[in-house]
Amino acid sequence: MKTYEELLSDIEEDMELMGASHIVYSAEENGVITDYDYLPSDLCMTSTTLIELQEKLHEQMLYDKASAYTAGADKNAPKLAVIFPGIGYTADKPLLYYTARLAKKHGYQIQTVSYGALPENIKGDSAKMKQAFELASEQTEQLLHGIDWSSCGSILFISKSIGTAISSAYAFRHNLKVKSILFTPLAETFSFPLRGSIAFHGTADPWAETDSVQALAAQKEVPLFLTKNGNHSLETGDVQTDLSILKTTMDRVERFIINP
Repeated sequence: MKTYEELLSDIEEDMELMGASHIVYSAEENGVITDYDYLPSDLCMTSTTLIELQEKLHEQMLYDKASAYTAGADKNAPKLAVIFPGIGYTADKPLLYYTARLAKKHGYQIQTVSYGALPENIKGDSAKMKQAFELASEQTEQLLHGIDWSSCGSILFISKSIGTAISSAYAFRHNLKVKSILFTPLAETFSFPLRGSIAFHGTADPWAETDSVQALAAQKEVPLFLTKNGNHSLETGDVQTDLSILKTTMDRVERFIINP
């Protein structure tokens, strides 16, 4: 099987010859692209353009790199997952609830952060946003103070909205090597180191502009999974569509949790 670098090199050559919008057919194994060809076959069945294939492969390469960030962790030591909710998006809501269940399924103990009272109506108000971040960060420090991080074999941070900034800041302050799942991150989140992170964003999210999030994620080499027409909860308003989105998201989350 070809490496990502070999496949991307082949795609660049084909784009020069045939153009970025030329249709090819990719082979996939467990959702991972393994090869492509110019005509459909028993192995190469998924129709795509060269530019779409290039983008998906690049995302896939970054995803695997993020998944492998803690590859050297002691597999015999306890594993801890910490949930950092949003202000209104609590740990019992779908994205956090099901991610926590997946983490528990794969051997993680679960710790949930609670922020207490925070300023209201912070959207679009930078002063209130800063105040909320500082208060929540202070409460997070108090709640997690007693954890011996050095005893953990693997650390997973699961965060939502403002929680993505709080978790990233905490990992930076304490020099923790964590794998991190960022649900609907704010622009402020990308001011921190984000190695070992993956992110999910809805293109109709009123809290973060898509082009900006894409550019920031690219700068930090964070794999970014976009949900078309998804709001700040990665929902569209259509129940069946939203259930399908949740299933796809959890498939990606589980693969990230268990790899490498």
